Amino acid sequence: MRKKNIVSDIHYISNKDLFLFASPFWVAGQYMIITNRQNLFQGYQIDYDTELIGAIATINTIFLFFFLYSRNIPKNKQSKWSNFFITFSIFEFSSILLGFGSRMYIMIPLIAYIIYLLDQKKIKLRKLFLQISIAIIFLLGIGIWRLGDSDYTIDAIMYIGVAEPTLTWISAGSMFDKGDLPYIAFPSNFLTSFINFVPSFLLPDKAELIQPINISYDSPFGATNILVSLISNFGILGSCTALFLLGFILTSIRINGKTAFAKTYYYCVCGMIPFQLFRDNIAIVNKMLFYNFLIVPLIIFCIEKFISNKYPKHNEYSI
Repeated sequence: MRKKNIVSDIHYISNKDLFLFASPFWVAGQYMIITNRQNLFQGYQIDYDTELIGAIATINTIFLFFFLYSRNIPKNKQSKWSNFFITFSIFEFSSILLGFGSRMYIMIPLIAYIIYLLDQKKIKLRKLFLQISIAIIFLLGIGIWRLGDSDYTIDAIMYIGVAEPTLTWISAGSMFDKGDLPYIAFPSNFLTSFINFVPSFLLPDKAELIQPINISYDSPFGATNILVSLISNFGILGSCTALFLLGFILTSIRINGKTAFAKTYYYCVCGMIPFQLFRDNIAIVNKMLFYNFLIVPLIIFCIEKFISNKYPKHNEYSI
């Protein structure tokens, strides 16, 4: 008896449905941009509005999920206009984030898309190296621009290039210098960081409810090295277990994930690992891992599934 091909039986959400669900997020993004237009493209010359940047970054990551998902569905369920709309939206919101001086949320879509291209064998390493080199030079130039008082010189480019990893390492270096580190720790900061999932308009003071990191370290420029977050939450031995579990889960998704949803989630998570995982606090990392890239898309796709079942004249899709 011929073995049934499970992959061939998987159904997908069409691009037209993605367009319908993406439209309200696009409208919300336009409202935020218009109401804050006076602050656009000012770099670090204005106060860093974390709530506004966070909201636009969330919308951008949702469009990133739709963008990569749409490239994992069959051609007969794709729409050129929907693909254009989603792609244009990512470029628009990414440009706005650059205008606020944020490069982190630009790197995530870029790396995620590169992982997709490599995984699908749609790009050669030589071409990829050239494109990454151009992107790095461009982002270094943005780093110089957002300072507002520096010229575009070789020294300035080198400074911007080494500043990020050096400043991020200060927190880890100071942690090792200040005292004894626990072998096992209770992850109070990690557990309470899920409060960050609650929308700000429902819980304006949610940041105060998240337990701070309980070991001594210095972070004069804001970045928190991943070693600080891990050891504070899990201890030295617990950190090894946490990293093992993260690698095991991602590998399992990579090997066993057959649906477009699973593949897209894998690409998105890989997009945040090289930069955001290593320098942002646990609350932000968890929100990206579980909220932006998992819960929000899952809710949207479950709504679509419910509508498809409610009106059987339409095709029934699954994630």
